[in-house]
This record gives sequence, structure tokens and C-alpha cells, in this order.
Amino acid sequence: MTRKAIAVGILLLGLAGCSNDPKTDSGHPPAVADTGQFAVLPDDGFHSDGSFDPRMTCDGSGDYSPPLVFRHVPAGTAELLLSMVDDDKTSPQGDPLIHWVQWKIPATATGLAEHTEPAGAREALSDLGEATYNGPCPPAGQTHHYRFTLLALSKPIDLPNGTAARKVLEAAEPLVISTADFVASYKRG
Repeated sequence: MTRKAIAVGILLLGLAGCSNDPKTDSGHPPAVADTGQFAVLPDDGFHSDGSFDPRMTCDGSGDYSPPLVFRHVPAGTAELLLSMVDDDKTSPQGDPLIHWVQWKIPATATGLAEHTEPAGAREALSDLGEATYNGPCPPAGQTHHYRFTLLALSKPIDLPNGTAARKVLEAAEPLVISTADFVASYKRG
């Protein structure tokens, strides 16, 4: 798979803050103005500084997938694909480590609830060897940045649940209508 194909899932559009100190954080997701553009945004699984709430990480009791908000899905979208990659850790292929890929998300979805999978959605086999959400788990004392990318696709991807994440992203590449992303950070104590 080419770096260009992987880039579809990890476009560099900006970085969020890097602290997750609960003493200095309001505990609410960052406020984001509605620009009228296609967007994927953090919900209450993130702090106002852009860092993950620990319940969405390997430090939480359930390592739950975070709630997300989708805005302004483009007309003509057949399905949505969501990925989460660690921009600070490389995979065996030399690309950012893929933690999570979910596709067959309905084009009508306005987001994802915490720890839920939309009916009919499928999850890819991540670089961590599981077909499920794998939350942030950087080495103690390190801050890693996790990029969520939402792809609006012109046609459905017909691959079975548990397909390798890179194969799913490769199949998505020629179908992308629009891309949206944000980055959240996590630092383990």
C-alpha cells in the first residue's frame, strides 16, 4: 500500500492541545465553531484542551470508544468511514499506527455515541491485531497525538468485518468525496 493511500486516513490539518491535567481542565470537549463545512468533532469523551478523557484510553475501566459529532455530511455520500491513528508511533509498515477503522457508518449519522457501533457498521483489524477500538496507550510520561479522520465515500465498501485496516483504507481511497479530521492528545502519568 502506498503512503498516498495511507495519507487519505491521516491528513495533517492541525494539532490540538497536549495537556490532560484535570486540575486545569474544565472536563468539557473543546468548543468548535460551526463553519458549515464537513467535520468530525470531539464530544464529551475529551477535555476542553483537546485531550482524551482517561475512560477512552487503556487507563479507563473499559477503554471505550469516544462519542463524536459529525457535521455537514456532503450530498452524495453513500457511507462514512472513521479512522484513528497514532501520529507519534509508527506501524511495522513505517506509517502511523492504526488504532481503529470503522466503516459502513450510515451517511445519515450525526455522530457516534460512546462505546457503540451503528447498526451494520464494520470494524477493521487494526495494527494492534484487534477488530475493535483500541484507545490511546502511550508509554508512561509520553504524550501522543491521535488523529480521527472521517471520510465521506461515494460508494459503499464491500469488505467483511475484520478486514485489515490498510486494505479498507486502500479500498476507500478512490471513493473519497470529502475528508474531515481532528487531533486529540493523551499523556499517561
